Amino acid sequence: MLRFLSGKVLSVTETSVLLDVHGLGFEVLVTGRAGRLCREGEEASLVTQLQISEAGPMLFGFESERERSFFLKLTTVKGVGGKMAMNILRAAGTDHLAAWILSADISALMKIPGVGRKTAERLCFEMRASLTGENAVVPLDGYSPRGRMADAVMEALRSLGFTQGDVGAVFRKLKTEGVLDDETVNEESLLRTALKELKRN
Repeated sequence: MLRFLSGKVLSVTETSVLLDVHGLGFEVLVTGRAGRLCREGEEASLVTQLQISEAGPMLFGFESERERSFFLKLTTVKGVGGKMAMNILRAAGTDHLAAWILSADISALMKIPGVGRKTAERLCFEMRASLTGENAVVPLDGYSPRGRMADAVMEALRSLGFTQGDVGAVFRKLKTEGVLDDETVNEESLLRTALKELKRN
């Protein structure tokens, strides 16, 4: 399996890079971050992932192993193949995606070209565990103890039968109102406040 490539950059587009590796030309579909590492005529190294599909082999390139890991997690979501996963990463980047998925921000995810409501909901439902568990592939910058408290409350609300979308909408409202930044708010009071908002809606 090709895990990385190093070579001379022959050409760069918004979506791909052509690398000359010891006389062999490799066309690599890249994320925005990976593409910015490459300059025509200069040497570059990319973390890569080779995928074989009915359409043929495709080689994807990333800035880092972290970005590649996020890509692989995206492709485990039903309906998300390699090309769509790459489009999603180009549109938002790992940190924004992780934030939207953790907060169940369906509206933000639906702004990504090619992502409809069902796909956005699947991203939130199927990827959330991999972003919050011990082996999370993207430890979100600024994911503080208060963020973890909010996450625990969101999980409790979902276990009570509230939908991912409704919970996410309430927490976006609470964040806008400054409730999540209030140092006096604990897990119990946050749960009560969120329940009131959900029942009101």
